[in-house]
Amino acid sequence: MKKYRTLEFWLTLLLLLVAVITSVAAYIFWYRLTFFVGSYLLIHWLGIIATTFIVVSIPIHYVIKRKRSQNFKRILKVHIIGNLVAFLLISIHFAQNIARLAEAPERLGIGFVLYLVLSLIVATGIVERYQKNGKLLIYIKHIHKYTALILYSVMLIHLLEGFNILTHT
Repeated sequence: MKKYRTLEFWLTLLLLLVAVITSVAAYIFWYRLTFFVGSYLLIHWLGIIATTFIVVSIPIHYVIKRKRSQNFKRILKVHIIGNLVAFLLISIHFAQNIARLAEAPERLGIGFVLYLVLSLIVATGIVERYQKNGKLLIYIKHIHKYTALILYSVMLIHLLEGFNILTHT
């Protein structure tokens, strides 16, 4: 039970709680981030920044994990906390877009799938990190690892739709 007594564990729970609270608040419009910063809405910048972090950090984590295993604990903490902060920003982005585009559900399709895939990655990562033992852990590791590949594919489709390279029919 030592993993449940660490600052990292409690920070993980806190970030998840903040993600839920800020997403609900964004969804019911307690605050709005629908103003432009440059050429994009602020909520889009949150999504872009968080997605960029995820896209860059996952392969870096994978390579460093294999090449510099002596630094694995530090790398893992950056991976966990960094991706949870990215998940928080993407949750805000998603919640505001769901509320904003409620009249046009066809525009939410791939974004909804992307958020589900990302949520699965976060959930399996938390179980993998904090579950002590168990047969489930064997499957969770594979789901966590290979769902990241699906994430990249769905992210690319979402990006192409966002830039109107792929369009809805």
